[in-house]
Amino acid sequence: MKFLISLILTLGTAQATPIIISYEGEREDAQIFFDILRKDYHVPSQLMDLIASNDCEGIKAKGKIDLCVKSNGDLHIVSVDRSFIEESLKVFRAP
Repeated sequence: MKFLISLILTLGTAQATPIIISYEGEREDAQIFFDILRKDYHVPSQLMDLIASNDCEGIKAKGKIDLCVKSNGDLHIVSVDRSFIEESLKVFRAP
């Protein structure tokens, strides 16, 4: 039984998107950052997700990389796991 629960938790965690880009205003504003990561840095779109949010300051997420685009277009960094960037994202090309 412990093995089954562990397997379900592992599969659920493995399917989570490590890079979340939330946005308060228009989706197009967040799409710009999404496209920069995808095109310029070659981060696969499967590792990123766009999510609507009412308030960037109110986001309590603590994922690998959580960003939020405010309604005025400013980028707010919610949380960043530096070891994830150094270990996992180093394979992607920087411009």
